[in-house]
Amino acid sequence: MSSSCNSVSFKVALHVSEDFEKELGGGLLFRVKSGKQPGWFVDIVPAEATSQDYIYPVNLPLRFNPNQTLGPGYGETVRSSLAYTHEMQFLLYKPDYDRVSSLIGNVLSSYQTSDPDKALSDYVSAARKAKKGMLKVTVSSYKTNATGALARIKLRVQITTPLEFQYAPGLTPMPASCPADIDLSVR
Repeated sequence: MSSSCNSVSFKVALHVSEDFEKELGGGLLFRVKSGKQPGWFVDIVPAEATSQDYIYPVNLPLRFNPNQTLGPGYGETVRSSLAYTHEMQFLLYKPDYDRVSSLIGNVLSSYQTSDPDKALSDYVSAARKAKKGMLKVTVSSYKTNATGALARIKLRVQITTPLEFQYAPGLTPMPASCPADIDLSVR
């Protein structure tokens, strides 16, 4: 088993209410969407099905996870939310998304299943076996307005994937070590 992956990095600068979208390759888009309150939400979605969030199914906790939110929410302030690197796994392929996503309802409502322990173990097993990449979003700077609400933000984005993942033109992958959670088994 190899410990080699590829990684790409880029910067994003946004003013409040602005969105960002970048093609990653493999039919996937990286997005930063402005929220209802000043702040942003990060996701990776397939270009043909932009409601399918490939980050959510493989990052715990499944309920009330602040990791995809840049700004206040989930009990965090602007400062606390932006003070740490947001590290998230994401799914690379639709079959893995379909499999893992189909199991989440049983985990979140395990009291409605005949075997709650099996619901959790099935989900964990599927999430572990799924082909994943790693996303790191670091806030390099931000500004707030007079009321303390976010006004603008600058991000550094790093995406690490197994060597098999084909990045979009314009993204130049560099050799990188694979995070422990990325499965390198060949499809």
